[in-house]
Amino acid sequence: MVRAVRRTDRGSHIAFEGVDDRASAEEIRGAIVSVARRRELAEGEYWPEQLAGLEVFDQAGNEVGVVERVINGPGQDRLLVKGSGGEFEIPFVDALVPVVDLDKRRIEIVAIPGLIDGT
Repeated sequence: MVRAVRRTDRGSHIAFEGVDDRASAEEIRGAIVSVARRRELAEGEYWPEQLAGLEVFDQAGNEVGVVERVINGPGQDRLLVKGSGGEFEIPFVDALVPVVDLDKRRIEIVAIPGLIDGT
């Protein structure tokens, strides 16, 4: 049974009942954890794995990159995008990410100055 979950920039840390020391934790290292049932998502909500791999375009239709993963943050989540110029983060808010099309595997962003190129 899960006792606690703490999200970090590198994933989630999960504490299990009955796993109270390092030796016990090492015994289950690499175990696969599954969730029997997920809650229903509201419109505009997505599971991180739904967004990973989606292509990212600006509003002019220029390809920006591909979502590598979602970084969960205390104030807002961010999309880690890998493009030809390297990696960058896009705050996952409606004002900057107005279109998420799971069927077309595409995200559209508002590329405000400094968001992609750092200038």
